[in-house]
Amino acid sequence: MALWRCDLRVSWRSQLISLGIYGAVMLLILLAPWPPGYWPAWITLLLLMLFECIRSQRRITARTGEVILLDERRLIWRGQEWQLKHPVWMISHGALLSLRREKRKGGLAQAMRSSRHRLWLASDSMSVEEWRRLRQILLNCRPPNPKEQG
Repeated sequence: MALWRCDLRVSWRSQLISLGIYGAVMLLILLAPWPPGYWPAWITLLLLMLFECIRSQRRITARTGEVILLDERRLIWRGQEWQLKHPVWMISHGALLSLRREKRKGGLAQAMRSSRHRLWLASDSMSVEEWRRLRQILLNCRPPNPKEQG
């Protein structure tokens, strides 16, 4: 039985914060006093920041879909079962979950995917009631047993 279930939406707050940070770094690169002849360096840095900004936006957009909290330490996300491996880091606008995927037979493609993820659940990616319920569950969650983490 599920303790909590939610269909996550895109977090606009996370997207705006990410855009603001990358925009500020790009502005610093543009306004920094570069010596003459260093234009390839600052163009390269600017392009790297731009591509990283796009990658960040895609990652934020990919954190959508159904999440089901089965018990205090397990959840289903992206159709796979995950375990919470570290205490949840929580602020008033979100929670960071450190996840490890359960070992399952799935062939080479399954083995090549990372078995660890950090999932940021932003409060604006769900309804107020869902966020309150999740916070209540996670704040009352017992810390992981060190023997289970091995």
